[in-house]
Amino acid sequence: MDLTPVVEALQATLSPQLRKQAEEKLTQICKTTGFVPCLLQIVLSEQCDMGARQAGAIYLKNHINTYWSDYNDPKTNNDPDIITLANAVNVNINTPVSDNSQKLFVVSDPDKEYLRNILIDAIIRTKDPLRCQLIATAGTMIKNDFPSKWPQFINQIHSCLSTDNIDAWDSTLLVYYTLVQHYEYKKSEDRTPIDDVMVVILPILHQRFMQLFAHNDSDQSALIQKQILKIFHAYTQLHLSFRVLPTQTMATWLDTCCAVLERRLPERLDALDEEDRAEHPWWKCKKWALHILIRIFERHGSPANLPKGQSPDRIEFANFYLKGFSGKVIGLVFNVLEAYRQKVYVSPRVLQLSLNYLRESVRHAFSWKIMQNNIVVLIQDIIYPLLCVSDDDIELFNEEPVEFVRARLDILDEYISPVSAAELFLADAVAKRKDVLMKTVSFLGTIIHNDSITVKQKDGILHMLGVIGNVLIKKKAFANQLENMIVQYLFPELQSPTAFLRARACYALRNFSKLEYTNPDNSVRCLTFLINCLCNDTSLPVKVEAAMALNLFMSDSDTGEKGKAIIIPHLQIIVMRIIEIIRQTEIDDIMIVLQKIVGLFDQELQPIAVQMTSQLVEFFKHVVCSENTPTDESKAEERTVAAMGVLNTLDTIVSCMGEKQEILSQIEQIIYEAIVLVLRDGILDFYEEILTLVDTLTINTVSPLMWQVFYLIKEAFFRDAADYFAEIMNCLHNYVVNDTPSFLAQPDRLETVFEMCKHVIVNDLGEDSEAHAVKLIEVIILQCQDNMSAALPAIVQMMAQRFQREIVTSELRLMLIQVFIVILWLNPDRFFQTLNTVAANDPSTQSVIGNFFNQWMTDSELFAGVHDRRVCSLGLCTLLRIDAKYYSAISNIVPKILPNCIHIYQGLMKTYQHNNEDDSEDDTDDDDDSVPSEIDDGDDENIEHEDDFLGKLKGKVPDHEMAGDGLGEDNNEDDDDNSDFDIDETDLESYSTILEANEDIDEFQIFCDSLQQLQSDTTGYNQALLQNLTDEQRKQIQNIIHYTEKRKQEKESNKIREAGGYNFSQSAFATQPTNFNFGGSANTSFQNRK
Repeated sequence: MDLTPVVEALQATLSPQLRKQAEEKLTQICKTTGFVPCLLQIVLSEQCDMGARQAGAIYLKNHINTYWSDYNDPKTNNDPDIITLANAVNVNINTPVSDNSQKLFVVSDPDKEYLRNILIDAIIRTKDPLRCQLIATAGTMIKNDFPSKWPQFINQIHSCLSTDNIDAWDSTLLVYYTLVQHYEYKKSEDRTPIDDVMVVILPILHQRFMQLFAHNDSDQSALIQKQILKIFHAYTQLHLSFRVLPTQTMATWLDTCCAVLERRLPERLDALDEEDRAEHPWWKCKKWALHILIRIFERHGSPANLPKGQSPDRIEFANFYLKGFSGKVIGLVFNVLEAYRQKVYVSPRVLQLSLNYLRESVRHAFSWKIMQNNIVVLIQDIIYPLLCVSDDDIELFNEEPVEFVRARLDILDEYISPVSAAELFLADAVAKRKDVLMKTVSFLGTIIHNDSITVKQKDGILHMLGVIGNVLIKKKAFANQLENMIVQYLFPELQSPTAFLRARACYALRNFSKLEYTNPDNSVRCLTFLINCLCNDTSLPVKVEAAMALNLFMSDSDTGEKGKAIIIPHLQIIVMRIIEIIRQTEIDDIMIVLQKIVGLFDQELQPIAVQMTSQLVEFFKHVVCSENTPTDESKAEERTVAAMGVLNTLDTIVSCMGEKQEILSQIEQIIYEAIVLVLRDGILDFYEEILTLVDTLTINTVSPLMWQVFYLIKEAFFRDAADYFAEIMNCLHNYVVNDTPSFLAQPDRLETVFEMCKHVIVNDLGEDSEAHAVKLIEVIILQCQDNMSAALPAIVQMMAQRFQREIVTSELRLMLIQVFIVILWLNPDRFFQTLNTVAANDPSTQSVIGNFFNQWMTDSELFAGVHDRRVCSLGLCTLLRIDAKYYSAISNIVPKILPNCIHIYQGLMKTYQHNNEDDSEDDTDDDDDSVPSEIDDGDDENIEHEDDFLGKLKGKVPDHEMAGDGLGEDNNEDDDDNSDFDIDETDLESYSTILEANEDIDEFQIFCDSLQQLQSDTTGYNQALLQNLTDEQRKQIQNIIHYTEKRKQEKESNKIREAGGYNFSQSAFATQPTNFNFGGSANTSFQNRK
């Protein structure tokens, strides 16, 4: 292929004016055989313009990512766990591609073979930024081709590592790391290919590492050593193959990591700035060595950490590491910390990981004995200095308070910050090991009573108190002293002239929120101080810490009631200050505080609910508008999360003000602006939250303003929101059920909903969305009934046509059947008339319609939950009392009707009985925030391991429960009444219908009435229903009848009790039959009817 037009097109993509035309040209020629070699030649050609080479590398990466995998070749999924999960939810995961489907383009086989043979050499020959694009290309190929289609890959890697070309090692290792990453999180049984490769590659990796370690102190050498350590970490962090790494081989690698940790670094690093030193490959080597040692220790290196039933090899290695290596590593970690103590530079990540290793050592008796004698020095010389505020923190606190707050609340900080590591180590040590708490408190006492204590030292004291507070509060030895300690040392700092001390004092009080003060005045003072810090302080970080502390002091408990009385007089200003903080910081953590306040003080906030809503909506509009301005990506994400938090808070306000219609109307007017902004402008990030808000606004009534939102939802749906139909359905359900007259008053509304449902069903938007659409149709049919006659043929036709396409999940299939059942139950004559009309007008539906009853009987055992079972039962009862003119239509399924009735009604009985038991029990929720209990110095921490979920699916969970049905056949003869039973409602039946609203519809009474009516049958229908019943099934029917009688009596008793008296006369129930004739000499000619 001629390179010139490709080079010209690539160069043109760099020009905004020519880009579109150039991309179209590349799209035309990219599917030509030879295009891939052409691109790679351009990337490697030093005669070509660098811009064109970069564009070529990026285009090659994207081209391979899009067109390398052969999607036309359906692969059967043989993963047993995936198959188990699929069977559990009745999903067919191995769907063949239709013969008529359009074949997708893939890279030609000659181009693929060319790239496999030359790509690694090309990566070696290039440097970044070209190299990183080619490595990403290799990653796509590895994912799709290794090992079967790229068997030469490992020989290529081995050959490159076997040369003496150190430049080749660097690039080769980057490619090889991509392979290891591909297998990093796979299950052990799926890692055979990488294990086979590692048998060959690991020895040469270690050889090259030691060669560089001993003889080369260049920065390139450090880069390669770091990459080898990253590869080893990725390979071993989750799984350890003793075929590849027997204990002695592991010992060699662990010794290597220890050597890296112990190694003195080149003196030239001292000339670098500290920020540059931290990112230098030499320090990163230490970081990855520690990563490996920590991961091996916590996952493989201690018997207490191993789940039960492990192989002898794993147990042997765990004992080997704990007894043979943990002490050595602890000594090296203490050396690192000693250097830090002596003011020698240690990178922050190495310091953090060192503390993490010691934190893991606290959990195990053997390692704890090694380190316990140094715990006091560790706390006073390492932990305490780390917890004291630094000069950089003070500068950030004063000059950029918003950034200080963001950094303080950064959830990722826990994984990289030495300060967070110090907090976690101290919290674990005082909670899990005896005497550590006492030694810590004693140390704090010596500092705090020092007359020359500095503000930084005082900050460290408050910081440590905050860390250990939740342990102190549960220790009897300190219980009587805590109140005095708080009053003497924390309360004064809440009024300190130093702002960061006020913030730290608020932080420290958090973990003492559950302390019961013996002096009520002290409780009042505590809350008063926090309220003052929040409402009147000039420092933003102080306000934030005060708000988060107040969040913990607010509670529904009796103790919290006293606090509420103190908070209520200041509530309005508290809320306004919190909203100000949200507007300044755009942080979701503060939004959670506001949500809790709104939930707890809904009555008290009514006077300012409208003002709150207005400010929150204005903030939301500000955030949404600023989304389009150029900004840091992480900050944009934070703003998006904050805006979502605003919508959630608005939802909470609406929920709390639901009974105050006057206030709610004003709030609705304000929120309408946010709804219009999101739905009109198609801001997808907020669709879910906005639709939830609309759902809440229409949960009880639908205002004229919300009917305007109905049309906004329609526009958004057909524009870009069809994928959100499950969320949209919540709103549509409210429109249908909560304002049916208005829904039917405008014909276009019913038409709109059906068009939306049809769009979902016809366009294959996913079976979950389709099931929601069919459910909505069922709700509308039940709700509107007589108004639906004209629409029924179109509905039945759409349901029948959907049956003709493949259905993977039983949920969708059952919902389609349910629509048919509802139509049958409401009006059998209309049902059969509609079926005949549809079959006549659309012959393609005849087979589906003709097979409907058989499909229903087959799937009856899959109906679960209350509503779905009730619909099924009402449909079955309709068949029991069907007019004789329809006997021929159901003759094939008559013997199955009563057995399915038994199954459905037994499921309902168990569900109702379970619900009654739940209602009679007091719900107690003991919210125990207890800290880990102390461990004896000679013991390991008791670590619980979760049972394997897939193991449960494979053998421990009955099939009928996994199918969503509680009454499948049980092979265990000893039926345990206390066994698990699926009583939970299905996802879709949470949408209420007229069945739930009308208490007069009693499916049990209808069943008994139907049986009673059958007693007088003279057509032979009754005999046909009964003739195949077993004695056990007849007995089960009698049990259902007795349950019906009991259920009726309970209802009558409840009515009498509610009326103020109770009548013990049973005459009211005298007409309820308790036995039915299951035999007799009735005419059996029905059996022969066609």
